[in-house]
Amino acid sequence: MDNNTVTGKDDVTNYRAAQDLHQQALRRGVLDDASNLLVREGPTALSMRRIAQLVGCSTTVLYTMFGNKQGLVDQLYLRGFGMLRQALEAVPHPGNSREYIYALCYAYREFALTHSTYYAIMFLKVIPEYSPPDSSRQLGLESFRLMVQTVQDCIDRKSEAGDEAWEIARIVWASLHGHVGLELSGYFNYPGVSPQHLLEKALQALMNQLLPSRDNMQ
Repeated sequence: MDNNTVTGKDDVTNYRAAQDLHQQALRRGVLDDASNLLVREGPTALSMRRIAQLVGCSTTVLYTMFGNKQGLVDQLYLRGFGMLRQALEAVPHPGNSREYIYALCYAYREFALTHSTYYAIMFLKVIPEYSPPDSSRQLGLESFRLMVQTVQDCIDRKSEAGDEAWEIARIVWASLHGHVGLELSGYFNYPGVSPQHLLEKALQALMNQLLPSRDNMQ
């Protein structure tokens, strides 16, 4: 094989690599712009035509990249869960598993209040035509593996996270989700009521029932 042939193959490889990088950058840019639109104007503003105008490309480009609006929203859905996972992973462990569960719950609430538009796509079905595929739901559940493992630490630090830990974590999550949904809907916005205090009381009662203090492990 002569040098010209080798050089030609290298050029093709470099060209394809450059194309891939360009497509990845364009994809990130579209999602960033769609995310900004979501935050500024809410889920109803998300249309392929509107996003194409914002990005400065044709709708054909968007359909080629994401398939349809559902595909684009699915990427925002996954981005939201990625942000939630990062927020939970950033919570420092206080050295006590029960206190860590409380801290994770408070971080979840803070994420929901700070990123309410993402939270709405993730949990509140604000885009009726969007239903996350099973694969995306499974990736979303990965965000809660830290909670499940912490519950498992309260049950038995020596064993892997099992069905009981998942069940307890889901109960805690359901209660937390209900509280956050009511708070986002404005049902706690009246004098003399502290949503944070209500959540603390609810979690304490729940934890005392599901994970009594005798199971608390340092």
